[in-house]
Amino acid sequence: MRTRSRLSSNPFIHLAAASAILALAAPLPAFAGAVTCQPDYDFCVEVDGSYPPDARFYRSDERGRFFIDIPDLDNGFLMDLKAKKLTAVPRDRITRREESLIYQDGLPADAPAFAFSIDGPIIRFEAGSRKVRILRVLDRPALVGAVAVDELLADRAEYRAAMNDYTPDETAMRAVSSYDKPIEVDIYFGTWCPHCKVYMPKILRVANDARNSRIAFKPIGVPKNFGGEEGPWSGKKIQAIPTVIISQNGKEITRLSTHDNALPEIELAQILQAIP
Repeated sequence: MRTRSRLSSNPFIHLAAASAILALAAPLPAFAGAVTCQPDYDFCVEVDGSYPPDARFYRSDERGRFFIDIPDLDNGFLMDLKAKKLTAVPRDRITRREESLIYQDGLPADAPAFAFSIDGPIIRFEAGSRKVRILRVLDRPALVGAVAVDELLADRAEYRAAMNDYTPDETAMRAVSSYDKPIEVDIYFGTWCPHCKVYMPKILRVANDARNSRIAFKPIGVPKNFGGEEGPWSGKKIQAIPTVIISQNGKEITRLSTHDNALPEIELAQILQAIP
């Protein structure tokens, strides 16, 4: 089954070979001060097989250093590729400021350290009894079936972050928000699909901002082999994802464009205005 999913240009793809990662790690200056890190939403943090919604993988502004923050643990973890070690950073040295994380460098020489391994695109380590993996968000187990918009956003930090960065067209949003007839917007997508990772935050922002009870936005997760597996997507003639089907009274009216540059609020507003 063809999808429009494409491999993203991943800045951390060098995880695929440890030697390639280490080659990127330039010598780091010795200093004590505040170091700012930014979240990398191409990766997620798995702890004991689950995905804490507030756990994050960060890129430091010091080349070759990365930070893993799992808020319910007493420490964060500084991964220094040049030194080939993972060091515990006490919680009182960590500050979250909006999307950024700031940690105080200059850790004592006897700070607890942990071994880590790089297996293809996955980082593994153990912190006490907790088993931690850093992996690509597209490699998480697929979310399959109908899911509420709020539940989907709570589960996928990468969707939340990109949604907050998207600004819908105000004129189109007024049309969507004021539409007064019942309509269904079924959104078939894959959490494993890089194209969906681009498109879904846009239409989720539209659904969130419209706040129109007359329009039912229904995200429906599909598995990778959706062409050979029965589910809510069966019989819909879905050849690629994401696919967005607009229906009224159970009858399909049309489908939205879902290419990378699509503006769902504008197209949806035009469709609603054309419905008798």
